[in-house]
Amino acid sequence: MLLTEKIREAEYCDVNMELKRADLEQFLGKLAQCGASMKWRDGQGGVILTVATRVQRQEFCFAQKAGRFILTGTFHLHDSGLIHAFQFTLIRAKGCAVIKHFTEGPILISKIKNGEAQSIMELNGPRKKVVYEKPIHVTSEDVLKAFKSAEIAERIPVLRLEMDYELVSLQDALKAQDGEEINRVKARLEELRRELLMYEVFPQKIPGGKQPK
Repeated sequence: MLLTEKIREAEYCDVNMELKRADLEQFLGKLAQCGASMKWRDGQGGVILTVATRVQRQEFCFAQKAGRFILTGTFHLHDSGLIHAFQFTLIRAKGCAVIKHFTEGPILISKIKNGEAQSIMELNGPRKKVVYEKPIHVTSEDVLKAFKSAEIAERIPVLRLEMDYELVSLQDALKAQDGEEINRVKARLEELRRELLMYEVFPQKIPGGKQPK
């Protein structure tokens, strides 16, 4: 972490992390190392862990699902040992949160997603400074998918116009009782219908628009 100032307190907002039993054991171990006392009790839909240190008493309410312990919410922590244990667990469990670190100098705001820092911003009074921003990596597969999506977005209105044109041609052929033209138009309409149907079930969403209906 890019911290040169001593952390006085930390606020973890919009926390969302799922702990396996091994992650939970690591969390409890870190808490024990900082001299915290712990107590479990049953809660509504899960279990509640009460952690007490010399400077803070904090409750963590875990929901339980499929053998995992799910923690959500906002937590304001004042104890350095508790902050270290909580942040270690957040990263280990690949959790998500917006973290505000209050130091002796500026406030550092970090956005964590899947256990990785997406950005770190330094807030010093009215001044803001981006300390770190995760680079965006675009693969050749991403480019190909986007290209295909753009092709589909352009092709669909053309298909619909062509179908409208062929429907008019079919009406004219029916009036003229032109069997050969009727068969040709029907075959072409079936081709267009199948192509449009393929795009309707195409797995790639079209950027900036809705899926074809």
